[in-house]
Amino acid sequence: MRGLMMGRFQPFHLGHLDLAKQILYGCDELIIAITSSQFNYLEKDPFTAGERIEMIHNSLKESSLDLTRCFVVSIENQFNVATWASYLKSALPHFDKVFSGNDYVSMLLADSGIDVVSPKFLDRTQFNATRIRSMIISDENWKDFVPNAVYEFLTKINAQNRLAVISKSDTDPTEH
Repeated sequence: MRGLMMGRFQPFHLGHLDLAKQILYGCDELIIAITSSQFNYLEKDPFTAGERIEMIHNSLKESSLDLTRCFVVSIENQFNVATWASYLKSALPHFDKVFSGNDYVSMLLADSGIDVVSPKFLDRTQFNATRIRSMIISDENWKDFVPNAVYEFLTKINAQNRLAVISKSDTDPTEH
């Protein structure tokens, strides 16, 4: 059986890693689909798809998870919500179950006949990417909320500076 987890992973944090471990405990394989792959250098989406793939891969490897059981892929957002489930089926390797705590996502996928499982999450107020990005900007102790591999990667790319500059900018290429 193959499980799917999806998210923006901006950045990948310990809550995400915990979910990946849960899925691998109950499934033979795991697909981690990075959504919104076309967005980057934005306040809500500061990291590129490639950077997120690297963060996730390094975190799985560092946690000694069997990488032969894991797929890490990126997909763009689709704006036709009614065809989103079909898009996922065509853009991703075959999956049997989707693990999601998002009620909207669960409704859309269930309406298309996809089996959706609501997983047990770590404290979502603590393990929250918006909160972690804010902590990085203000140089709070964010290291305890992300895998060490993510901490090292974000330090290497000077994420604090990127996030600070983006947060002060009024440029938004998604606006028309």
